Amino acid sequence: MPAESSAESNAAEPVSGAAPSPLLVFVAGPGRSGSTLIDLLLNNHPAVQSLGEIHRLNLYARTNPEPCTCGRPVAECPFWRSVEDALRRDLGCPPSTPLLRDHEMLLDPSGIGAIGGLVQKALLVQGSGVLYRLLAPFVAAAHLRSAKNSLQWYDAVRSVTGSPIVVDSTKDPRRLKTLYFADPSRFRCLYMIRDGRAVTASRVRREGCAMDVAARGWVHYHRRTRLALRGIPREMVCEVRYESLCLEPGDTMAKVLRFLGLPRDDSILELRKTEAHNIGGNPMRFRSSERGIRLDEQWRQQLSSDDLRSFDRIAGPCNRRLGYED
Repeated sequence: MPAESSAESNAAEPVSGAAPSPLLVFVAGPGRSGSTLIDLLLNNHPAVQSLGEIHRLNLYARTNPEPCTCGRPVAECPFWRSVEDALRRDLGCPPSTPLLRDHEMLLDPSGIGAIGGLVQKALLVQGSGVLYRLLAPFVAAAHLRSAKNSLQWYDAVRSVTGSPIVVDSTKDPRRLKTLYFADPSRFRCLYMIRDGRAVTASRVRREGCAMDVAARGWVHYHRRTRLALRGIPREMVCEVRYESLCLEPGDTMAKVLRFLGLPRDDSILELRKTEAHNIGGNPMRFRSSERGIRLDEQWRQQLSSDDLRSFDRIAGPCNRRLGYED
């Protein structure tokens, strides 16, 4: 969150002058693995500004499927309008340029093409950025632009808030690797891990899909994320378990802060949602009654014996590799 006590006060009074590029903390992990929770907690720290699933910023500004976490429509949020103004100044754009709507960070798969798709798969498995630079001309321009534009938005956030750390909880493995290659020196990754039975149960409940579909999707995501993390130095990646975050929040967040070069600060453990400006994420960010951290294990009651057998057949080995035993 901004260094001031109020995010809005920072939005109204941007920090003048060019600010150094902020450290980028990318949150990876399947949806419903705790990314929104850790996003909100980190946002409480005066050195951190959490952005949520910022790759959807333009989409949310155009169509307003749901508001900013502060409760305002994204296009009307003082924080995001202030960041937009800062980005206009950085890019030398006229004041009327609608960057919130049009300065895209969302990868459009329809524009990638066959070669671009192959290059993206290669990006996940390679250990350095050499192949990325050699084959970049064959990747859709929209893909490359999304990474460049994202770095520009992060810089604009830093110029408005003064926060030396920004958090992007997009989770997409392709975006993870592309942003790492775009600027390795400022990249860090929080890899959120949660019992796959809880994650798949949530998807079954939300989407009404069959357990075998949810289980395959969960395994596929972790597979792609592990591939994307290849070649990224281990000291740039911190694994965070959802269950540990809920049961031992002080120690778990102390570990995360230490990873980011910050001292322990237990004052960040309350969910102060109205001070956040996250884009997208778990609907819990709008439930003002939830101020504390609570372990959600609905899956233990929700999943039938058939569901559990189906999960174990498809995703059991992966779940056990991640440390979750029967």
